[in-house]
Amino acid sequence: QGASTSHVQKRRDARTVPRGSRATMARDGKSDMKEGSYSNESTEGAAGAPTAEEGKYKSIPSILPLAPGGVYAVKWETREKWAAPLQTPPVEYSPPLGPPNPDNPLCYFEVRAGGYYLGRVVFELKADACPVTAENFVKLCEFKCYAASMFLVYPGNWLRGGDFTDLDEVLYDPNDPEYFDFATLLPGAARGGQSIYVSDAGPYFADESFAISHDKPGILTMYNPGAPNCNGSQFMITLPNCKPTALDGTHVAFGQVVEGWNILSALEQLGDARQEGETFQRITVETCGVVRYGKSGEGGVVAAAAAGGVVVGG
Repeated sequence: QGASTSHVQKRRDARTVPRGSRATMARDGKSDMKEGSYSNESTEGAAGAPTAEEGKYKSIPSILPLAPGGVYAVKWETREKWAAPLQTPPVEYSPPLGPPNPDNPLCYFEVRAGGYYLGRVVFELKADACPVTAENFVKLCEFKCYAASMFLVYPGNWLRGGDFTDLDEVLYDPNDPEYFDFATLLPGAARGGQSIYVSDAGPYFADESFAISHDKPGILTMYNPGAPNCNGSQFMITLPNCKPTALDGTHVAFGQVVEGWNILSALEQLGDARQEGETFQRITVETCGVVRYGKSGEGGVVAAAAAGGVVVGG
């Protein structure tokens, strides 16, 4: 009877642990807590939309696979919180380079995060200042090369995207005309993506101009690995608090966000404070395309000649 009473008491003790913070209990009634498992600290009220502070600076791992021992590395309540649809409320924003030039092309992305559709983002490409760089982005959107590509987030700095050699396998379907069939049409693509220009120097093109500064959020600029004249398909979008000195003179700014800034702004809170680009939800360009080609029409030939190469697929 004493053994039975003891067993009942253990069950009662387990029920006294607050819901949402109960540790796994071993058969002998002792806590089975291990490093990286659930915390004993109460997390009541933790679920819900993340605050700005949590989104920008909370130093917890990104959503990870099962950790050693078969337990998740992040508390369930936190995982549940980040699995919820991202909220994209309106934010005050004006295009950093002024009203769009009606002669410049416009391109769009349809964006998803965590599997949830967030909306459309529209970019103006400054063909009046950087025609070669603008044409590269327009053609990659036209050919659907950015569809199923994913974003990296660096809170307080920028978003980075455009690597079409690392696609979201959940969305990507080479048989769907909304996606570019890389295996058939571009089997030898450079790792990390490449430009539409092919020349004897390689799949990249030279820095066109550093005239546009990165002094405001919403600037669309080219990514490079730290070396000059290495422009491919990857790009960045500046976020609030981005320091112009980090990009001016080394990255070619060639456009701006004109619609959907509330979506891109909200993505910042999904970034990891470690500044490694990892995100708490997978952020994907579902589809992409061209809204208008601008005054010069489709172009391509003129831009390619200026870059000293030919247009892939042109």
